[in-house]
Amino acid sequence: MNIIERSLRRAARELSLKWRNEGRYIIERKIFPKIKNKKVLLVGCASYTSDYPKRLQENELYSIDVNKEVVMYGAKNHIIGSVVDIDKYFEKEFFDAILFFGVFGFGLNNKKEAEKALKNCYNVLKTGGVIMIMWQNIPGHNQISPRELENFKLFKTINVSNYISGYETRKKQIFEFLKK
Repeated sequence: MNIIERSLRRAARELSLKWRNEGRYIIERKIFPKIKNKKVLLVGCASYTSDYPKRLQENELYSIDVNKEVVMYGAKNHIIGSVVDIDKYFEKEFFDAILFFGVFGFGLNNKKEAEKALKNCYNVLKTGGVIMIMWQNIPGHNQISPRELENFKLFKTINVSNYISGYETRKKQIFEFLKK
């Protein structure tokens, strides 16, 4: 296979990923490459996160999930527990980045817990650190919009890789990019 064929195949794979699942495309191709030499917390693990430790290998990666059945999809530094209690596991200003992909409405299901999770994440996030949230705007399923939480106001919204905070994909995935 020559270089032109390889380039065309790579371009076709990228386009296919972007079209099939724009949310994964943004996470894997736009967000992850920007994260280097950082302390990173991945909140929530599932089969689709199994390659995230490899993609984020240039970082000191931690993961947390309440489900002990998903340990194999997380980081080597994995905690079985709730992000609501993250301040019990880490000291203040520990992380450079916290990644919430698909947790609101799929684990964080009530406002009180979501408020506490954001507040405690704020505490363990370094000054200047970022929280990246991807949530599903599915009526009747996700009862929590992160923007409606009081503790959302602790952060400043920012843009990442030409995506504005609040960007919504065709599949109703909304990205929030926040800085402490």
